[in-house]
Amino acid sequence: MFVKYSNYIAMEEKICPKTPKCPIFQGILKGTEFTETYKRLYCEAGEEGRNRCKRYQVALRVGKCPDNILPNSSKTVEEIIVTMKEKGEI
Repeated sequence: MFVKYSNYIAMEEKICPKTPKCPIFQGILKGTEFTETYKRLYCEAGEEGRNRCKRYQVALRVGKCPDNILPNSSKTVEEIIVTMKEKGEI
């Protein structure tokens, strides 16, 4: 029983806590061929995936991220935050 419980915990830690409500899966990636690839590379790849995800990193620093930012955005986290400040989003 302990093994099953520890496996459950390990699986939960692999999945980003923001995945269920992440707007990219309801918006710009909804129903595309890339949806599952992005989930696998970023949302379900544990801490390593979250460390690569620009959306997660921005939200971690300022509490939210614009809906149109993809996990692999060419913008740096700092550039995204500056743009958000310029637009009055934070």
